[in-house]
Amino acid sequence: MKKLLVIILLVIFPQLGQAALNKGELAPNFFLTTQDGKNIELYQIRGKVILIEFLSNKCFACDYVIPDINSLYKKFKSEDVQIIGVLFNDEIKDTYKLIEFAKDRGIEYPLFIADVKVKKLYNVYGFPNFFILKNKRIAQIYRGITKNTFELLNKDIDSLLRR
Repeated sequence: MKKLLVIILLVIFPQLGQAALNKGELAPNFFLTTQDGKNIELYQIRGKVILIEFLSNKCFACDYVIPDINSLYKKFKSEDVQIIGVLFNDEIKDTYKLIEFAKDRGIEYPLFIADVKVKKLYNVYGFPNFFILKNKRIAQIYRGITKNTFELLNKDIDSLLRR
């Protein structure tokens, strides 16, 4: 009976069967499609600190934080920080739509398309999700937003740059 309950739970909530990503672990590498149609790997993105925002084109909360992420992008642009947004190919299928999405939302930081399999790799089941990386390792994870998400991201990036 217990086995049946576990199987049912894993079918209904598949994320329960996955290992969670933790701070300090190596961030899983994955392929990204750039706005000009080129394919690159996450590990090719250079920066002492990388902020990845996983977002959706159907997410009100994602739209809400765009001005804050734009502010972070402007603030850290001249430092060794890369801020990127990642949408998935189950919503945005081509680079034209990606460019249109960025323009419509006023997004100033680079956007990429990733395969929907990356959602599972990073345990993304809601939006937005923020991963801060340093030296390819996960330094911080934020799932969803709070009233102080901007301050937390800002403080974390500042702190990581100073180390």
